[in-house]
Amino acid sequence: MGAPPGYSDVKRAAQTAAAAALSHGEGQAQAARAAIAAADHFFATIRKTLKLDAVLARMACRAGCSWCCHQIVGVTAAELALLAETIAAMHPTRQAEIRQRAEAAMAKGRGMDQAQWWAAQIRCPLLEDDGLCGVHAARPLPCRGYNSADADLCRRSYLGEKLRAPVLAAQHGVWGHAQSGLAEALAEAGIAPGPVSLAEGIDGLFTSRTTP
Repeated sequence: MGAPPGYSDVKRAAQTAAAAALSHGEGQAQAARAAIAAADHFFATIRKTLKLDAVLARMACRAGCSWCCHQIVGVTAAELALLAETIAAMHPTRQAEIRQRAEAAMAKGRGMDQAQWWAAQIRCPLLEDDGLCGVHAARPLPCRGYNSADADLCRRSYLGEKLRAPVLAAQHGVWGHAQSGLAEALAEAGIAPGPVSLAEGIDGLFTSRTTP
């Protein structure tokens, strides 16, 4: 019987998939998609291997629950490229709304650390007014890995109580290591991998469009 799958396996799978996309000239956005697909496939495998369905059923995360969408999220250059592609395909009105939210987030939070950002309750520029992610299909790997078994605890933490969300570590670990594999593939291809904060990166996308 072989060894059970580990985090090094998903990191390697994401790195291999992203590197293949880059070597074929498919670009950074496609490299991010490849890493995401590798992580999704890996998690589906360990979900069966570790019998995680019962645990996943107890996770409180649901569409519209967005307390966690008020923290600094580190993204690679490839994930930012995927977001740029997704935003560019949106209607100009939606693009303008995202730009305004990104500018507001950075005006308030530039220079803050994670604890300060969370305490300031700064909203992700990609979070819509209905509590849904505006780029859900293209969301970064850390967002895919985040989870909580207690939405009320998340709410109380957002409101200032010193609490930690009860999480499924396997989910955090899979997508976190996949992001490391993606960053490795970028670095090997001579691309500065990052990370950059999601809000800062989104703000920069719009700034770069208007800079001569």
